Amino acid sequence: MIPPFQKYLYPFLKLMGDGKVRNISQVCEELGQSMHLTDDELSETYETSGQNRHHGRCGWARTWFLKAGLLDSPSRGYYVISQLGTNLLESGETDITQKFLIEHYPGFAVFAKTKKKDTHVSVSNETHDASDPMNQIEDAFTQLNNKLVDDLLQYIGEQAPQFFEKLVVDLLVAMGYGGDFEDAAKVTQFSNDGGIDGIIKEDALGLDKVYLQAKRWKESNIVGAPDIHKFMGALMSIGASKGVYITTSGFSKAALDVVASNKSLKLVLIDGKQLAKYMIKYNVGVISQHSYTIKRVDTGYFEGD
Repeated sequence: MIPPFQKYLYPFLKLMGDGKVRNISQVCEELGQSMHLTDDELSETYETSGQNRHHGRCGWARTWFLKAGLLDSPSRGYYVISQLGTNLLESGETDITQKFLIEHYPGFAVFAKTKKKDTHVSVSNETHDASDPMNQIEDAFTQLNNKLVDDLLQYIGEQAPQFFEKLVVDLLVAMGYGGDFEDAAKVTQFSNDGGIDGIIKEDALGLDKVYLQAKRWKESNIVGAPDIHKFMGALMSIGASKGVYITTSGFSKAALDVVASNKSLKLVLIDGKQLAKYMIKYNVGVISQHSYTIKRVDTGYFEGD
């Protein structure tokens, strides 16, 4: 039987310790060999989803190490060990677990959504009772959604800018903006769009409209106050009163302050994480794979006449 997931962590990092750049398929193949997994183990699948267990474990290990800063991604879909990862291997530590990553790497602790006490991060038994199946389900669901958020942003980053503009229009429609009348939502001309990437009509006559700005930027490329001022100028030049600025990155404090102090426009900012969460909530770019129903005793049935 294939080893438990956390038994993959040290072998994964050790494999990457040679400094080679690999994609996840290469990691899966080489890790299977270095861990001496049999053909039967490599072909095991999850009972619920039918997905390959080995590939799933490699994917999760990659995500955890990226969050901990132990891996870098020099280009889309490719990974290499970071200096932090090299330092960890050189320390001689082999017992790499979720608890170890939480305690030593703040970036992973945030991802794992644990509580911070001073400079030490630990999982409190009072709030994360490992014997409570419901807590385990909720924690697992949170981690799955966190990974889905990251995966969505990665897929978005691989698309053309024009695709992203269409995506944000599709999302606003899925959220209930626009209607079933003709031309209720559209992407503007890609070139010379005047700073407006999409328009949503809130009524059939188009008397009330929401204007969109979509920026598919890298996570490190933060939207600043000048970008917001530019969008506001574009809105005011056409007499608009409502705008939504959506980016795959984030917003600087100055940008947030500009919106907070603005009184003339209704302006909403949506960063990358919130964008992905909305996509999940409104089923844009995602599909339901499996659903589980948790039932409890209907006490009314037993207490009735």
